[in-house]
Amino acid sequence: MNKKFLSAILFGALMVTSTGTFVSCKDYDDDIDEINGKIDKIETTLSELESKIGDKGVSSVTFDEKTGVLTVVDGTGSHTYTIKTTAPSVEKTVVTVDGKDLKVDGKVIGQLGDTVEVKDNELYVNGKATGIKVGKYAILENDADGMYTITLPDANGEMKTIKLPKATSGMMSVNVDDKKAIFTANTTASNPTGIAWGKANKAITWKGAKGNIAKGQLLLGRYTEGKVTVVPSSYNLGAQTLKLVASDGSAAPVTVTATANNDLIYGDRAASANGDWTVAITMDETVTADNIATAFATEVESQAKNVKYALSVNGDLVTGYEFIIDTDETAETTALAATKIKVGGVEGTDDATTASNPLDISDFKLGTNEIIIEDKDASNADAHKVYDAYLEIGDIDKAGRYGVTVNGMKITAADKAAKQEIPFIVHILDVTGTETKQYIKVTFVAATVEDEPIADQTYKLMPEKNFVIDLGNTFTGLTDEQADKVQGNITWATDGNFFKASISSVTYYTDAACKKQVTDLSSAATIKTIKYAKIADSEIADAPKAGATKLTITLSDDAAAGNEIKKVSANYTITLPSFDELAVVNTNALWNEAGTTLTARMGWSTNATLSLAKAYTVKDGVKGLAIDDIEYVATYTTDAGAVTKLSVTDGEIADANGLIDDNKVKYNTLAATASIELATDLTVSKDFTVTVKSIFEDAKIVYYKAGAAQSIATVGADNYIAPLTGAADKRAGLALVFNGKEIAVAGTDMKIDGITLVSATPDAATKVQVAYSNTEASKGTVVAPTGTSKDAKGVSITDMKSGEKGTLVVTFTDKNGVVTTSTIDYQYN
Repeated sequence: MNKKFLSAILFGALMVTSTGTFVSCKDYDDDIDEINGKIDKIETTLSELESKIGDKGVSSVTFDEKTGVLTVVDGTGSHTYTIKTTAPSVEKTVVTVDGKDLKVDGKVIGQLGDTVEVKDNELYVNGKATGIKVGKYAILENDADGMYTITLPDANGEMKTIKLPKATSGMMSVNVDDKKAIFTANTTASNPTGIAWGKANKAITWKGAKGNIAKGQLLLGRYTEGKVTVVPSSYNLGAQTLKLVASDGSAAPVTVTATANNDLIYGDRAASANGDWTVAITMDETVTADNIATAFATEVESQAKNVKYALSVNGDLVTGYEFIIDTDETAETTALAATKIKVGGVEGTDDATTASNPLDISDFKLGTNEIIIEDKDASNADAHKVYDAYLEIGDIDKAGRYGVTVNGMKITAADKAAKQEIPFIVHILDVTGTETKQYIKVTFVAATVEDEPIADQTYKLMPEKNFVIDLGNTFTGLTDEQADKVQGNITWATDGNFFKASISSVTYYTDAACKKQVTDLSSAATIKTIKYAKIADSEIADAPKAGATKLTITLSDDAAAGNEIKKVSANYTITLPSFDELAVVNTNALWNEAGTTLTARMGWSTNATLSLAKAYTVKDGVKGLAIDDIEYVATYTTDAGAVTKLSVTDGEIADANGLIDDNKVKYNTLAATASIELATDLTVSKDFTVTVKSIFEDAKIVYYKAGAAQSIATVGADNYIAPLTGAADKRAGLALVFNGKEIAVAGTDMKIDGITLVSATPDAATKVQVAYSNTEASKGTVVAPTGTSKDAKGVSITDMKSGEKGTLVVTFTDKNGVVTTSTIDYQYN
């Protein structure tokens, strides 16, 4: 008897079943030191047990508390787990459901439907303690639902519950695909007819597999099979005794067989891995041409109806009455039409009944392969009329030379038959006893060889795109005979991930540096010197992907034969370099020290412009890349949080007006990306920040005295703030400082760092309007410099008295309308 852990959950499940058995262990230590579960010497857990056993069906489950051994027996054998515990010797408590009685060790303690629960390891029925102590471990065997419910600790010591199907009868259930439970004509017509049949009106000498035919013999056409799914999947339905049984207990006059995972009557058989089986029938000798119309039918209200059958397995009915054997009520009278079938994938014709107009079947595989007769048109089908068919060789001598033989509808061809044409005759006998011939001409494919791997290789996709392949012994390992046959017949194919599917532009070399090219591919001697190949960059696919791409190189004999001599393949992995491996920040004073932020000044064309074109330059030693190949994108974020993209062409932003608002550069920070496209959509990039400045931003006026900047400018007795004179520590007077340069504030022709200061509205980006004023609280009247810088005296402040002060305001307005203001306090001397 199996031991079982009693819990409210498990007992709740038990209460709704008709019969069940439950065993628990009395008074043992709950502590668990560890779980060491092993099945077939593999470390596992309870969940792994469930996954390994699956739905195979378990015949027994036992747990020996004294040794801590869990034993599970299924169709594949006995599997043992060791559960290490500190439990002492224990006794068993057997709990059963017998009819409506709940019994413990044979004593009735309750009824089916009572509330059963466990509190502090004691069994309660309807809230009353029974005095029966139960432990943690449990195995519930339930005959009603055919399951074992196992509760044991997992690898972490936590109680887990799994369910495994019982295998008391070996097979739990059979499900029928009702759409494939009809044995009917093997046709793809929208409304298939019944199984076609006929009666031989004479004796027929026949070389096909079914042999000679006697007069009056039943000729049966093709028909379909049924399909079922068996649970558990390990159940071998094909090894059982199967029958189709009618509701009156009579068995259909057929032999029933089951094969795994097969849809058609003819074809290879394979073991079922998922419980799917096809059920085929063969009519026995009692079914004749005289009774086939009624052998599987019965008369209901003066009308013939198909009998419905259930599947019997070893005498037990395991399905409902869902199978039908549908035969035509009358014999077929119309012979098979060649124009309604395909032979080996080629549409049959009436002309092909003579040798002068054979059907041309091309690219037929070498080895053993079958010529299939199938329907040409689903709505006008005839292939179901085929009773039997066989092949006859049309040219015995040629077939013999090239190792070609036939057996039934199968052709076996040796490798030497590659690219050869061999004629055959297809003899088809239909259910009317009529033979139809189709002459065919089969052209075999070229001989192929298995791939030989060469070393996997990795290439970093640099701009120069130097795709060099180490060919190993692909060519150097050829025999002289093989090399002589190649004659330049070398094809390159890929999976299309990075290179084109078919590659044609390849050059060959003896050295890895690709200095010594092999140009003569017609000579065996030179072909055998090839060690490396270079693929041209024109062979990159339209939408290449980085990563592994499979290259396959095939060496063949002359193009007419196309037989493979050698074939090698390798994984050629494409990786991408980092942006920093290709480009560096352009050396200039506009980058911050970290090289992450670029300062860019606005310009003007027909509107505000900004240039990023020279932000990065090509790193030394990088070939195949120019500075103009570096592309840029830039965005800015508005006050409303909208990310706005600027149009960047060749590094130039032609319209930067959106950055300007209220005569200032409002949005002065751009998120930018520099990128280099190595192939279509294969790009490496670098993010950086652009700080935007206007044309004359940061310009300011500074007053010097003895070379030091002063906070207050002196207005002399002549009412002028003197212009800058002297150099270094002797500098004195008013200066304009911009972009690291300075000039004297004097005259109307001032120029600094390529910018000309003008009094009128500027008409170019190289001109900035300058205006002089003072604040409202200031004393004196400001007079802008006049004349040229050579004879000008500087900025005049008139109408002042000794000691009076003011603030000079110098305003610069650039072509974009951006205003830059600089101020300095002054005092009359």
